Amino acid sequence: MSFLEELKRRNVIRVAALYVVASWLVLQVADILLDAFEVPSWGMRLLFAILLLGFPMVLLFSWIFELTPDGLRREADISRSADTPASGRKINILTIVLLLLTVGIVVLDRVIPETPPDDDPGANASISAPRDSIAVLPFVNLSDDPANVYFSEGLAEELLNMLAAIPDLQVTARTSSFSFKGKDLDIPAIGRSLNVANVLEGSVRKSGNRVRITVQLIDVENGFHLWSETYDRDTDDIFAVQDEIAEAVVGALRVSMLGEAPRARETDPEAFSAYLYSLHFYQQRTRDGYEKAVTYAQQALDIDPDYAPAWVLLGSTYSNQALTGQLPYREANELALAAAEKALAIDPDYPFAYSARAWVAMQYERDYAAAAEYFRQALALSPDDPVILSNAAVLAVRLGRVDEAIDFTRRSLVRNPISTAAHSNLSDQLSRAGQIKEAIDAAREAVELGPANAFARVNLAAAYLLSGQAANAIEEIEKTDWTLYRLFIQAIAYDVLDRTEESNAAVAEMTDLYADDHAYLIAGVYASRNDPDAAFEWLDRAVDERQQTASIRSDPFLASLRDDARWNPLLARLAVSDEQVAAIEF
Repeated sequence: MSFLEELKRRNVIRVAALYVVASWLVLQVADILLDAFEVPSWGMRLLFAILLLGFPMVLLFSWIFELTPDGLRREADISRSADTPASGRKINILTIVLLLLTVGIVVLDRVIPETPPDDDPGANASISAPRDSIAVLPFVNLSDDPANVYFSEGLAEELLNMLAAIPDLQVTARTSSFSFKGKDLDIPAIGRSLNVANVLEGSVRKSGNRVRITVQLIDVENGFHLWSETYDRDTDDIFAVQDEIAEAVVGALRVSMLGEAPRARETDPEAFSAYLYSLHFYQQRTRDGYEKAVTYAQQALDIDPDYAPAWVLLGSTYSNQALTGQLPYREANELALAAAEKALAIDPDYPFAYSARAWVAMQYERDYAAAAEYFRQALALSPDDPVILSNAAVLAVRLGRVDEAIDFTRRSLVRNPISTAAHSNLSDQLSRAGQIKEAIDAAREAVELGPANAFARVNLAAAYLLSGQAANAIEEIEKTDWTLYRLFIQAIAYDVLDRTEESNAAVAEMTDLYADDHAYLIAGVYASRNDPDAAFEWLDRAVDERQQTASIRSDPFLASLRDDARWNPLLARLAVSDEQVAAIEF
């Protein structure tokens, strides 16, 4: 008897076919279950390796043993003729059944569309992500000095901004793409979360005035490199490297270009280094970070006073210091105004200069028609920038056009899907629209994305307060160190809970600390207490002293004042009466 005939007689070939079909079935089922339980991709590779290793062992087993009516027995102990194929028929039937089952699973998996759970923000990304979409991850600092992280991340952000200037390329905002810093996620998972088809990642090794930059462009769908390159240059050539990387990305993605590719804004290398330091500390969004951001921006401008991005960054920092009470309101805004004007004078085609100027016109000068025009020019130059869209949403709120503000913010979330600030702003706007449940959901999302973000917790506490959950509002606001808004929420919430003494103490402390800059918020406390006389007294002071008056037309904490005879004249003094707002095109 030949070896092949012996293999057939011992059912080794049948067992091999059965094992292959059974393994195929196992892999199909595992593909479904591993995804459901979010097992990493290596889980499927491990299972395949185990099944592959098991194949020769099963063949050896089938050579030595035979399945009989009396059970499993050694082949050498069985006395049978070659034409008794009972066990062979059983194996054939089992193989056919498993094969039909496997084919059925494969067909169902191809025919039935996936319906990912609603709470998975990246579940649909592989379906809906536009091919011309990209996220730029923070470049890894490989330098011996950990402090050089400012340079590696700043370089990535500059590249992000350059790519964002390409109209046909959808670029995820810095806030979302940089949120993955230090997280152990593979590129496909990041791409799904950000709903992009491509990811640009890299590393930077800096030593003295030499720098090595390694960059890879990766296809999210399959994880393959579309392009990669390493640049060994002097820091003097850093702008040329940025240009080359941007051109290479555009070429690799085959993005259509109208006009020239974007170019890096050149400056002195030392000024650029100081600017990146300033940007690094600004993004920390802390008191100390803002102070250092101002210091380094001023250093950059001492070296190159015509570097427009540094003027915009300096002005934005002053605006935030005014908003948080870190500097006197008028002083900080005058500095922000001067910086924005300087940036525009240097580069009248710089969209962020228009946005910065619009912010000051809106926040400080109360010239909403001018703010609308500045935003119009900013959006004409960069129509999909999420930062400009978010700032424009603030103006829409100022004008009482809350639905338009919500639309602006949702548009910004397309390119900035996991931005704490955007979700926090959306919560505030939904509260103003009376959609309190949705406002709470948006604020919770913001807090989950950025637990340390004070704005998010303030807006969550405010939404709780507006929904009648005063105790939850107090609990939430006490998780922040933002004294101004902590006292504001406490003063109102304690009053709602009839804890009058504690409410009065919060109002008294708020008055002692913030009467000269935030009379508007003190007015909100009295309006919530149904004390319109005190509320209008504080509002008059805020207007007379050109203090912050926020978005008075839609402020839910001032709702009790809207039927008062003094309300409309007050709006007119703030240039936001019905007639004045209707005349503003935006």
